[in-house]
Amino acid sequence: MVVDVKARVTPPDEFIEELEGLRRAHLGGRLLRTPKHYNSKEEVAAAKRRGHLGANDANHKFEGERYLNCTDRQVRRKQLRKLIDEGGQQTVGVGLPSHPMLGRWESYEFGLTENEIRRLEKQDLDPERFIWQGWRTGMHRDGHWAVSIGSSLVGEGEKRLPEMQEKLQTEIREKRQQYREWGIKDVDRALANAIEHAGVDIEHSAFGEDVIKRFVNTPELQDELRRAFALTLHISGY
Repeated sequence: MVVDVKARVTPPDEFIEELEGLRRAHLGGRLLRTPKHYNSKEEVAAAKRRGHLGANDANHKFEGERYLNCTDRQVRRKQLRKLIDEGGQQTVGVGLPSHPMLGRWESYEFGLTENEIRRLEKQDLDPERFIWQGWRTGMHRDGHWAVSIGSSLVGEGEKRLPEMQEKLQTEIREKRQQYREWGIKDVDRALANAIEHAGVDIEHSAFGEDVIKRFVNTPELQDELRRAFALTLHISGY
C-alpha cells in the first residue's frame, strides 16, 4: 500500500474518509482480525495457548504510553478513563476486570489453568509478533500523542461501522451456539471478552475519531497518521 505525502491539510471529515478508504482497500470488507473457526474444544484450547505465548497483549502497554505523552488536559482525562476500561473497572470499585483477565476467562472455560497461562506468558514471543509489538509500542512512545491515539481507529474504529458491527454480533451468536453444543460450562464467561470489545470499543473509537479531527491538523501530522494507519493494517494480524 502506497501512502502519498499531502502538501495541504485535508479537512477532518475528508481525512477520516481517506483513512477508511485505506481500510477498504486493504481488507476488502473483512474484519481487521478475521475470525477463526474451530471444529472442537481442543482446537480452541490450542489456539488460546498460542495466544498467551509470550504475554502477547501489548495493548495495555501502549495505552499507557498514550496517556503519558498526551499534553491536552481534557484528552488526557479521557485517556485515563480508557485505561480504566482496559485495565479493569474493578480498580475503581465496580465493573468488569481487565481485558486480559476477560481473555483468561475464556481460556479457563476451555481447560487452561492459571499456572499454565503464567508459564506460557513467560516464554518468548514468536519473531513476527515480537517485531509487531516492538514497532507498535515504539510508535506510541516516540510519535505525536494525537497520532498515537488516532491510530486506535484502525482496530477499535471498525466497531463503529454498522456492517462490521453486524459481523461481530453474528460471530458472537455463532460462538454462543457452538459453545453450548460443546458443553462449555459458563458460555457467558467464555464470551465476555468478545462481547466487551464489541461494545466498549465503539465509545473508544469515537474518542479516537474526535482526537483526529481536533488535533491531527497539520500536513505533517496527517501524513504521520496515514503511515501509522497503513502499517497497522498490514501487520496487526500478528
